[in-house]
Amino acid sequence: MAGEESREAGPRNLVAAVNARTGSRLDLVGVAEHGETGGAAYVRWPDGRAGVVTHVFDRSIEQARHDAEVLALLRSRGLPVPRHDLLVDLGGGAVAVVQERLPGSPAKRTDRAVIEAMVTMNERFAGLLADRPDVPIRPLHLRESGPVFPRHETLAEHSDRSRRMLRLIREIGSGEPHEMVGDDLVHVDFTVPNVLFDDAGQVTGVVDWNLGLARGDRRFGLIKLYFDLTWALATEEGRRNVDPAALDRLNDVLEESLEPDVLRLYWAHWTLYQLHWAIRSGEAYVIDLHLHLGESRLG
Repeated sequence: MAGEESREAGPRNLVAAVNARTGSRLDLVGVAEHGETGGAAYVRWPDGRAGVVTHVFDRSIEQARHDAEVLALLRSRGLPVPRHDLLVDLGGGAVAVVQERLPGSPAKRTDRAVIEAMVTMNERFAGLLADRPDVPIRPLHLRESGPVFPRHETLAEHSDRSRRMLRLIREIGSGEPHEMVGDDLVHVDFTVPNVLFDDAGQVTGVVDWNLGLARGDRRFGLIKLYFDLTWALATEEGRRNVDPAALDRLNDVLEESLEPDVLRLYWAHWTLYQLHWAIRSGEAYVIDLHLHLGESRLG
């Protein structure tokens, strides 16, 4: 009971903050079990509509409004993305997003069928932002640390092995191409918890755009999915929930659809991004796993 109360404390406080600032009278009805950003609260509006409240940091209210407008356009074109009904500036660089609750739930077990469905959905992102140059391409930051996270410094300070990885990443970033190109919609957190399925295994929604939607190459998001599944398979719980054949299938998709130099470029980005967070976590097996993942394709 104490653990459950602790898990609900954040969402309860988030909903309370939204209600205090807007008078929306949202009722908390549950807490999401999955999700990369965490803390998602299931709510009910006074008129009975179901919603989800999440929050994002280091994103202005203006950026959040822009994302909501673009998602509304994509939704009108048939893409199963949520409508953002309310955006609330919480201060301190945090924004609360109250969005519609789409039907379905994340896959309980990730097998080849789940991967096939996710890849098929990802293909629907092709060219969707050709008429929206206002949506920026996601920068890779291979040549220098990003404006928010000092990723290069993290790798430089950790170990000889991470410093060697950083040298490889910077070598890739010194060449061309060194940034992503394209007009696809990119979900930068395209992971299993963020895709909803019905009982027949059909995708009913793609959620959690809180890290910001981007323009570029839709296949970029599949590499984050690969890293995520590899991490899952390194744990006992993950091995119960992920079929290794799913990872094999995703590997085939990446190698068949991406040119080797482009795959290596995207791999360098995700190695830098994920290894930075792994080192900050301080867990040796997580750091080793991401170093191994980087070395598997970068050398």
